[in-house]
Amino acid sequence: MNDDFHRHLDGELPADALDPAERSRADAWERMLASYRTEEPGHAVAPPWLEQRVMAEIEVIPERGPFARALTWLIRPTPVRVPPIAAALTVAAFAAVLAWPSPGADGPAVPPDGGTGAESVVFVQFVLDAPGAQSVAVVGDFSEWEPTFTLEDPDGDGVWTGRVPVQPGVHSYMFLIDGSDWQTDPNADRYQDDGFGNRNAVLAVGE
Repeated sequence: MNDDFHRHLDGELPADALDPAERSRADAWERMLASYRTEEPGHAVAPPWLEQRVMAEIEVIPERGPFARALTWLIRPTPVRVPPIAAALTVAAFAAVLAWPSPGADGPAVPPDGGTGAESVVFVQFVLDAPGAQSVAVVGDFSEWEPTFTLEDPDGDGVWTGRVPVQPGVHSYMFLIDGSDWQTDPNADRYQDDGFGNRNAVLAVGE
């Protein structure tokens, strides 16, 4: 007989708080005791040995010391109701403590780009001769292969141009004409296969 079942028999713990096995055992005890409490015709009264048996089982349970009782109280989950405003204030206070600078700190580290936190980029001039095109975009790994950067033909001579911010490194790219026609840059210095039967232009950007 474990401690929770013992407390249930003593009336200190409701059946809902027992685990499934102990709850089933408690239900069996309740049914047995209910049948013995009934004095209607056809039901037996509790036999004389029942009380001795119950007391005998209770007496063999070792008495818990103060340390064991305190430990049980500490580890037993107890629901606590916290008003929403109190919970919000607690979270705000905790966030403020985390954000507070440590004593003796030398201050926040300054990134090598002067404190902006932005990665360095180089503006690259792209040019494509595409007479008759309605729109031209430069698409590459620096734009996640999305037509983010569009070129312009301000004087309508068919030469599309634009400056695009690119991070230093080696990049591959192509031009996208009118949203559907992919064209390799004919003025690129290097090329590589794209795995789909076309060639990507290769661009090396220095610091």
